[in-house]
Amino acid sequence: MSKNSINNLSNSYSNLQERALDLIGSRGDGLFQSELRRLMSIDSSKCSKIVCKMQSNGLIYREKVPASSTYLLKLTRPPQNISFDKPARRDIDSYLTEFYLLYLVRGISG
Repeated sequence: MSKNSINNLSNSYSNLQERALDLIGSRGDGLFQSELRRLMSIDSSKCSKIVCKMQSNGLIYREKVPASSTYLLKLTRPPQNISFDKPARRDIDSYLTEFYLLYLVRGISG
């Protein structure tokens, strides 16, 4: 896998996260995860991955809806306080990804 394809995949998920946060933030009372999936036109697996990533980053929280198989998604803070522009972190992620790929390709062991 080339560095460009890794960056494109990362950018794709970042764009999906931003879009999902916009949709969730546009609803003051939250958005059902099933509705988010439908609005974004993505499969449930990809939606779950995006939601889990946003939840682990502290951007959203999920509430289980009684007598339903879906969750209500809400932002943890106001939308204007959420930022994706953290170039230092992107550099670190890129570096670690490249290092890991070198490890796999060259069989480097520590």
